[in-house]
Amino acid sequence: MKHFCITVALLAFAMLFGATNLHAHGGTYKGPQDTVPPGGTSPPPSGTPSSPVTPPTSSPPNGPVTPPNPADPAAPPSVTPPGPSKGPVVTGGQAIPQTDLTTWVYWWEFNKDRFLSLKTKIHDTGTVTEMGPLIGLGKGARGAGNLAPTEAQKASVIVPALHALIKDEDNRDIATSVMIALAKIGLNPNEVTALLEKQLGAGEQEVSETAALAYGILKDENAIPLLANLLNDSKEAQALVGKTEVPVRSRTFAAYSLGMIGRATNEESIKSEVAHILTEVLATDSSAVKDLRVACVISLGVLETTEPTVIVDTLSGFLAEAEDSPIVLAHIPNAMAKLMRKVPAGDLTRQAVVNQLLQVLEKKYKCSPLIKQSAVQSLGMLATANDPLNYELFDHLARLSKSGGDQQLKHYTAISMAYLGAADPQLRDDVTEFLVKKMQKSNTLYKPWCGLALGVMAFQLHDAGADFSPIAMEATHNAFLDNKAPQRKGAYAIAMGLMGNQAASQDILQSLVDSSDSEYRGYAAVALGLLNANQAVLVLSETVQDSKRDPGLLRQASIGLGLMKDRGAINNLLPYLKPESGKRPRLSILAAVASALGYIGDKSSVQPLVETMSNERLTPLGRAFAAVALGMVADKEVLPWNSVFSEDLNYRAAVSTLVDQTTSTGILDIL
Repeated sequence: MKHFCITVALLAFAMLFGATNLHAHGGTYKGPQDTVPPGGTSPPPSGTPSSPVTPPTSSPPNGPVTPPNPADPAAPPSVTPPGPSKGPVVTGGQAIPQTDLTTWVYWWEFNKDRFLSLKTKIHDTGTVTEMGPLIGLGKGARGAGNLAPTEAQKASVIVPALHALIKDEDNRDIATSVMIALAKIGLNPNEVTALLEKQLGAGEQEVSETAALAYGILKDENAIPLLANLLNDSKEAQALVGKTEVPVRSRTFAAYSLGMIGRATNEESIKSEVAHILTEVLATDSSAVKDLRVACVISLGVLETTEPTVIVDTLSGFLAEAEDSPIVLAHIPNAMAKLMRKVPAGDLTRQAVVNQLLQVLEKKYKCSPLIKQSAVQSLGMLATANDPLNYELFDHLARLSKSGGDQQLKHYTAISMAYLGAADPQLRDDVTEFLVKKMQKSNTLYKPWCGLALGVMAFQLHDAGADFSPIAMEATHNAFLDNKAPQRKGAYAIAMGLMGNQAASQDILQSLVDSSDSEYRGYAAVALGLLNANQAVLVLSETVQDSKRDPGLLRQASIGLGLMKDRGAINNLLPYLKPESGKRPRLSILAAVASALGYIGDKSSVQPLVETMSNERLTPLGRAFAAVALGMVADKEVLPWNSVFSEDLNYRAAVSTLVDQTTSTGILDIL
C-alpha cells in the first residue's frame, strides 16, 4: 500500500479517471497539485548493506571552518528547480509536474500544525456553536462542553473496534492504519506492542516498516533496544523481520521512532542513550542511500535535551568536514538550531553554531545551495533575546534577501526575520519595517513571503503576550485588497488570520464568495477559521455541502469550521459517509471526509466512524480510512505525531522516506 496523500490533484485524478491506487493512513497536503520535493534515492526494498567507515573527528563548532568543495557532485539533490511550471519531469520512473517549489504554500503546509492547533481549539472547554440552519447569523445557540472523546469512549468503543478490525481482516491498508491509530491513542500499550512485534515479521514491507514507526508514535521507552537492533541490522532484528537483513526503510523508520521516544522522555539518561545510538549509525553508515543518515540527523535534532553540547559539537564536526551528501548535510543546521533553541544568549556553543552558520553563508564558502538554505532557516531559529549577535543576524538576512543567489534561500530569509523580530524586542521595529517595505516593494515572488512572515511574527508575539504593530496589520490588509493573484492573495489572508486581524474578516469572506479559484477559497476558509469569524459559518457550511467534486476544498472549509468550534462541521461531513441513496461513498470523498473528521476531532464523530469501519459493504480501503480518522480523533497528543519532524524543516532536501511526491510513502505523508 502507498500511504495515500489526500490532495486536490490526486483525488481529482481518481474522480476523473477512476484510479484505484489510492491508499489509506496518509494525507498531509503539501501544496498545489500535491507537488512536494521529490525524494532522493529510494531505498531498495530489501535494504542496502552498510559497511562501517571511520567516524569523522568531530571538531568543536567554535573552531575554524574550511570551506569545502561541493560534496557528492555525482548525486545532486533530487529537487525540482525553481521556476514556473514547465511540463512534466521524470523522477523515480514517473512523470510529475514541474512546479515552482519556492512559493509560500509549501512552507505553510509543512509548518501549519502549530499555528492551527486544531485539537486545542476544538477540545478546550468553552463556548461552542450549536448546529442550526441560521448558524453564524446570531441565531445559533451557544453551549459549553469539552468535545474531546472521553477516556471511557476510547477504551470501550474505539480501541476494541480497531482491534476487532485488524483481527478479522488480513489487509495491508487496514493493518497499517490500525497500527498507527492504536499507537496514537496509546491505551493498553502491552497489547499494542504485542501487535507491533507480530507485524514486524509481516511479509509485506509496508506493514513491517509501519510497525517499526508505530513504536515511536506510541512513545514506548521499552522498545529502545528493539529499535536499536532494527537500526543496526542485528541478527536479532533480522529474525524479527524474517529476513537476512533488515530493509533500509525499516531501519530508517526505526531511527525516527527513536527520535520520538527520546523527545518524549523526561530522563536525560534515555535521551543520551538514544543520541548515542543515532550518532553511531550516522558516523558508520556508508550506504549510497541517504535516507538512514538523514533520519539520524533529523531525529537527533528533535531530542530536546537540556545537555545538547555534545550532540551539537558532533553535528558541527560532520558539517565542517563535509564528507557526506549535501542532502544529509543540509539537515544538520536545522538539527543544531532546534537543539540550541532554548539555550540563552551568551552560551559558547550556541555562539559557535551561529558563527559557523554565518561562515557557511559567506560567498567564498563553496557548498550546496541546500546547505545555505538550511543555514538561513537556522539563523532565525537561533535568535534569542538580549543577544548582541542579533544585529549581525539582521544585517546578514537583509543582505541575503537581496543577493542570496538562490530563490529559496531568499524566501527563507523572510521567515527567519519573523523569528528574529519575535525573539528580540530591540530589533522588532526594524524587522517589522523591513518586512512591511519588502511586502510593498520588492520582487513579486518575495512579497507574499513577507506578508506570511508578518503573520508568523504576530502569532508568536500574541502567544508571548506581546503587542504587534497595528501599522503592519493595516499594511497587510491593504496588500490583500490590492492583490488579485489568488496564490499571493492567499498568503495575505493566512497572515491576517495569524495576526487575528478581525477588521479583515468581512473582506476575506467576500473574496471567498467572489473567487472561483479552489485553492484560494480553501486558504480563505482557513483564515476565517483562524479569525473565528462566525459570520462566515453559513458560507463555509454551504461550501462543504457543495464540494462533492472538490475534496481539497471540502477539507479546508471543514477545518475552517472546526477552528470556529462549529458543531455543524461534523454534521456537514457525516452524510458523506452514508449517502441517502445507499450507494457506496466515492473513495476520494471518503478519504477527504475521513481526514477532515480526524483533524477537527469531535467526539460526536466516533460512533459514525466506528459504524463505517465495521461496514463490510465498504472496501477494506474505505474502512481503513475510517480507522485513520478514529486514530486522529482519539490521538493522545494535541499536534499530529509527525509535526515535530516537519516543523522548520528544509523540505527541499528531501529523501523518499521523509516525503515523497510520487509514492506518498514518507513519514510526513502519513496521517
